[in-house]
Amino acid sequence: MVYFQWNCALSVGNTLIDSDHQNLIDIVNELYTAADLKQDCDILGDILQRLFDYTSEHFDREEEMMKLTGYPGFENHKKQHKKLLERVVRLQASLAEKREYVAKETAELLKFWLTSHIYMADKELAIAIQKSNGSPQ
Repeated sequence: MVYFQWNCALSVGNTLIDSDHQNLIDIVNELYTAADLKQDCDILGDILQRLFDYTSEHFDREEEMMKLTGYPGFENHKKQHKKLLERVVRLQASLAEKREYVAKETAELLKFWLTSHIYMADKELAIAIQKSNGSPQ
């Protein structure tokens, strides 16, 4: 059974953002599975680093879309992104201290954060992008 399942309710209606979210969910699932299988900290750390890197790239793409469309919620949305990345960095440090349980906690955090962020922030952003007629899909 897949830990975190993509479904149409998570779609924001923007192809690029939806694709990024699906890729993030895939990496979260990979992290959760590796933690569940009790993979060593090096493997978990590599997956967490890929997750951090991809998340950073995704946030950069979203923030560029916000700038291009003059999105009024830009600063708040960007703060949400920054807070998550800071939290993942702290979790990476805990994992580096060989606290294997952190990987599963991280997957659980990201599942919750992504789901709530998509529903409460990214759907609003996608609507604003669509309305701006510069709809980067």
